[in-house]
Amino acid sequence: MFLRVFVPSWSQATQGLAADIAAGKAVFEGSGGCLTCHSVDGRGQKSARDLSWIGLLRTRASLRETLAKPGPHASKVSPGEIDHVVAYLRTLRSLPPSDPSERTREVAPLSENVGFFNRPERAAEEKTDALVEALDIRDGDRVADIGAGTGFFTWRLAKRAGARGKVLAVDIQQSMLDRAAAAMKERGVTNVDYVLASERDPKLPPRSLDMVFIAHSYHEFTEPETMIEAVRRSLNPAGRLVIVEYAKEKRAAPASPLHKMSFDEIRTEIEPLGFELEQILDFLPMQHALIFTAR
Repeated sequence: MFLRVFVPSWSQATQGLAADIAAGKAVFEGSGGCLTCHSVDGRGQKSARDLSWIGLLRTRASLRETLAKPGPHASKVSPGEIDHVVAYLRTLRSLPPSDPSERTREVAPLSENVGFFNRPERAAEEKTDALVEALDIRDGDRVADIGAGTGFFTWRLAKRAGARGKVLAVDIQQSMLDRAAAAMKERGVTNVDYVLASERDPKLPPRSLDMVFIAHSYHEFTEPETMIEAVRRSLNPAGRLVIVEYAKEKRAAPASPLHKMSFDEIRTEIEPLGFELEQILDFLPMQHALIFTAR
């Protein structure tokens, strides 16, 4: 006896999402009464926050959690309508594409400050666990951690990817890969492979990755355009690129100016290489965390 499993086609899934968005917009602008408090692109009231950027600033899970909380609209939006409203809010991303500009920042030297990478207070100071959770890594995902260093993020990513998933720890320093491997062994993490890259080539298999994660390393790339072009080739069609850097705009960020980047610097370097900004994780205290998808 064979059980036939129905898998929606791409066009059916697209039509379903469009219907969800339309239904959510109708609730948001009509029966839900949201515009009596909020504003979107100049429409509505301003007694609550403007939501024109909300789709960039919040994950689906956090939007749903916020909408489900008791509040002025709680009685107007049913549990079944919340998912539709979330789908609509995720389309509110009014930030225009960045204009290409010549890179003027100085490339930072490689950092080998193991004590700084592994400082005990780092996870709490930088909200590391919340950052990794917000990435929505699914069980079975394939993720590359470029600039893996001592493996601070590698084991966290590997646990999210699960036993069926895989993380590639990528670094141009064998000494760092050795430290990362030791950290995985200490924590019993077995779903990590190690890749010794070059300054021009991360050595990633083409169209194979669900996510490329680059934390506090992009600013050290001596040939960032070449590396990001290689990253783009490694992503599957729905793959995401995550850039995390200490923020130049925040004095509390524990790094020298050369080891920080501004929001605009990240965008103007990444977007012209075939990416668009998908999401901003705005809850981090001292870092920029930007999620891009390939155009």
